[in-house]
Amino acid sequence: MRLLYPFLAAVLLLLLTATGGLAGMAQFAGSWTNVDANTAGITNLDIAVMGNNAQVQAWGKCHPTDCDWGTVQAQAFAPDVSSDILSGADTLIAVFDAGFSETTLVIKPAGNRLKVDSYDRFKDNSGRSNYLASYTFQKGQAPGGTTPGGSTPGDMGPGDVGPGGTIPGSTPALIDLTGVWNCDDGGIYYVRQLGSTVWWYGELDPNAPNWSNVMRGAISGNMINADWSDVPKGSVMQNGNLVLQIASNNKLVAISKTGGFGGSVWTR
Repeated sequence: MRLLYPFLAAVLLLLLTATGGLAGMAQFAGSWTNVDANTAGITNLDIAVMGNNAQVQAWGKCHPTDCDWGTVQAQAFAPDVSSDILSGADTLIAVFDAGFSETTLVIKPAGNRLKVDSYDRFKDNSGRSNYLASYTFQKGQAPGGTTPGGSTPGDMGPGDVGPGGTIPGSTPALIDLTGVWNCDDGGIYYVRQLGSTVWWYGELDPNAPNWSNVMRGAISGNMINADWSDVPKGSVMQNGNLVLQIASNNKLVAISKTGGFGGSVWTR
């Protein structure tokens, strides 16, 4: 009998080593990085565990820095009704609601990694199909900060980058941005879309603009990653990057701005 205990201890140690040494809620805790460094979807997760509770913070692919979706409370699930959540949880479900879309993350351990299925549902009558994307995460360092210009749940999240619409090389269904747009910076923007590429010319005043600029961007899902520059028709000479969310067929919202760009919301 005395020999049995060391044997059981050795078996237990072997199992703990093979599974990363954690079970239940503890196995989800930490900062996680997508194993695909070139993903156009979810790049990082930060999961905080407090007893039976967990909070999930997610980041999506963005330029120049990843977009912070904010933090939501997750629901933990165990294999059966009699299981203890703290020691037996094997699934976390976190829901990010951006208003026009909703992303549900189903998070499961896979050895020392996490398997994450992202279910994206659009609520804006845009005609875009609901879809599923799957990711694998390993322990890593979550981004320390937010996208320039600020990022809070509701400003961006599911449906912005990656989840909610980022399918590499795709363009949202029924979206045609070509036309004349008004912006909250007082300017008029003349937009042309060809496939997944978008150009514009914007100016404050057609006759004597204080500023005028051009932009070229690439659509990925319902996001536009773009470079912009002022041109000499106006007196301002700046340039930078823009990340625009296609909120609907008639609304664009700036998620990230550099170079002193003033506008934030475009409508037509």
